[in-house]
Amino acid sequence: MLQDLEQLIELQGLDAEIAVLDGAIATIPDQIRMMEQQLVQAKAVLDAATAEVEKLQKLRRQKERELDEAGRELKKRQGRLYEIKTNQEYSATLKEVDGLKQKISTLEEEILVSLDDIDRVMKIRGQEDEKVRVTQAEFLKNKQQRQDELQKLQGRLSILRKTRESRSRNVEASLLQLYLRLLKSRDGLAVANATSRSCEGCHVTITPQLYNEIRRNEEIRTCEGCGRILYWKG
Repeated sequence: MLQDLEQLIELQGLDAEIAVLDGAIATIPDQIRMMEQQLVQAKAVLDAATAEVEKLQKLRRQKERELDEAGRELKKRQGRLYEIKTNQEYSATLKEVDGLKQKISTLEEEILVSLDDIDRVMKIRGQEDEKVRVTQAEFLKNKQQRQDELQKLQGRLSILRKTRESRSRNVEASLLQLYLRLLKSRDGLAVANATSRSCEGCHVTITPQLYNEIRRNEEIRTCEGCGRILYWKG
């Protein structure tokens, strides 16, 4: 096989692997950001549940204070019943006592309901806390795996780029320029196999004469359809 053609085929292989590695490396930061976003979202849900618990506890404490106050007022009013001398004042105070008893009953019921609500939301908060714990552990583990993978890919990429640079020096300058133009304009495929009588790049059928020339791999031949450099792999 023509030496320049061999070098171009090797360059094509290197560039193809470099393109794959570049693509894989580019996705890793996005993968880490996505995992981080999942953790942020889990923490936001936990914060919302915590805020709801605090809100309900504050409301419960407020009702307990109101209950204590109503209890004190009730005792005060009940004590006055024994000191009142007129029927009119007695009836009014008795009405206030009944009203306070009703208020106390309502507050006691509301406190019981709020305790149930607090228990329910605290269970939710516990579940969300566990989700955050699991998500955080997975995030740290997966982040480390991605970073290790990134380091490995970058190491391999560095080797490939150095090899590519070295191989490029072995290709005649004008041919290398042609290769680079094709690489850029033909979606990363500048050198195409023609084993099945068609260009693997554009799939145009190759004429018998050209195909026979390509099969010898003794000169640089290009596809009549897309201009890619053709070779015969056998």
